[in-house]
Amino acid sequence: MRRLWIVVALLAFGYTLLPTISASAGYGAIAWDKGTGKYGVSWNQPTGKRAEEVALGECGASGCEVVQRIVPRMCGALATTADGKHAGAARRKDREAARVAALQNCDKDQAGECTVRAADCNK
Repeated sequence: MRRLWIVVALLAFGYTLLPTISASAGYGAIAWDKGTGKYGVSWNQPTGKRAEEVALGECGASGCEVVQRIVPRMCGALATTADGKHAGAARRKDREAARVAALQNCDKDQAGECTVRAADCNK
């Protein structure tokens, strides 16, 4: 009988941790439309799917596509040319590294004409 109570207590403790773990997770996404140059970003969403929905909604153009998914405790960035027709996105462990990588990804074909448009980190 004592073992049963121990098991019940451990299960109850485990269930109390589940909401804490999921509530602290933050997903993000970056969406971009090559045709219009529009973009949308989302951070700290409860699920990856929700992060994509928010980013696509913020982007708002019919050609928007998710170009980067950002998992919990990671940072993401988007860099584009002035007209928005060329872009680079990246995901790294810190914001500055994500910014640098996004610029490098954008600059590959643009010879340094890119600017970071968005950068942030998830919980």
